[in-house]
Amino acid sequence: MVKAREKWVFFKLMDHGVPSEVVENFTSRLHELFDLPMEQKLKGGKTSSLPLGSTMIEYMEEMDKLGMIIMEMLAHGLGVADDFFSKNFEEKEATIFRISRYPPCPLPEKIVGIGIHSDSQTLTILYQDQVGGIQVLKDDKQWIGVRPLPNSFVINIADTLEQVWTNGRLKSVIHRAVVNKEKQRLSIAYFMNSTSSATIECPQQLIDSVSNPRKYVPFTWGELRHLLLTTRRVRGKAVAINNFLISS
Repeated sequence: MVKAREKWVFFKLMDHGVPSEVVENFTSRLHELFDLPMEQKLKGGKTSSLPLGSTMIEYMEEMDKLGMIIMEMLAHGLGVADDFFSKNFEEKEATIFRISRYPPCPLPEKIVGIGIHSDSQTLTILYQDQVGGIQVLKDDKQWIGVRPLPNSFVINIADTLEQVWTNGRLKSVIHRAVVNKEKQRLSIAYFMNSTSSATIECPQQLIDSVSNPRKYVPFTWGELRHLLLTTRRVRGKAVAINNFLISS
């Protein structure tokens, strides 16, 4: 995983242990929801007592288990304690879902589903159906499509894990989502974030005072999240994290 992240940035995960029936049930329910008339969908708005439906909770629990395993494997591969990252994710109040269904588009060359950006969180687990559409910017020159594979997830390291927690050892990539001329497309992005009070700081094992000095002062996810919500985002990577950059 660490080698894949250092070279290709995104990687596809198979044999992940998430039951296929959980994914199939969730995607089926999502299509049923998207197919409803708008006035009927609005009646199903979240409430304080039930912010998520039972089907979504089942899927979320599987994503959380998978995400914790990935975080522990990345820590192990980097040579730090296996729980160095995962111990900061025990509370789930910062978890984010983004579920999108893109209709067929008659002019796909002029429209993007989601614009050029990098993920600001820690780790993204992406389900994309067989239509595909996620593209990665390789070496700032060429857009590379991530070919969908059945029963797989696309894993992406986000900015806080790249820039701060690993001091640039792992890479966060610029990407986008494109639309299809003939087919609708479903994507489910699960964004893992640490608890709001967790301190995000690179471990000393990944710091070299000469070749790779510390790039960011420690901060909490709560502090960064506030800046993300109040700072205007520019095309590409978020600039909010630069508030914690150590001056050269």
